[in-house]
Amino acid sequence: MKMVKRSMKIQLLLSLILLLHCNVICAESQDSTHASPVFLPVDLGRYSSLIDPQTINMQAEYDSITTILQNKYPWLDEEPPAFDFDHYMLVGDESWADGSASFSYQVLKDTLAQSIEVHIIEHYGGGRGMNVFNHWLLIPKIPEGYSVKFIHTEGEPRHKYEN
Repeated sequence: MKMVKRSMKIQLLLSLILLLHCNVICAESQDSTHASPVFLPVDLGRYSSLIDPQTINMQAEYDSITTILQNKYPWLDEEPPAFDFDHYMLVGDESWADGSASFSYQVLKDTLAQSIEVHIIEHYGGGRGMNVFNHWLLIPKIPEGYSVKFIHTEGEPRHKYEN
């Protein structure tokens, strides 16, 4: 009998600790205005440098852009990559960096500011020449009224060459 009471007290104590922990986590998430939606950097192949950086929301818009490019450039004989524009959208931007640079990305959804922040983090690679890099990301479709802004920052160097 004494063991049963002790076991019940331990279970009650563990339940209270779990409940308090859950309340702290839930309270923190309600105050948060930033969420990190899932995103995927995509390679548009030869189209990557031909499509001006922008936000592409609809299949018709994407088809129109790629058709214009195929008609303008006869050497562009590959089909453009296919995407599900019912659920996703393409966002693109460009940056100048050393020719050996690498990049990492972070996407944040700010519900208070009604914006999507696309952070493009450049990692210096040790090269001496400069190149234009195109950054295309597939992100979940954003709600009406939201804006997309690109934020460029420098990250830790990732040298590919020794001094």
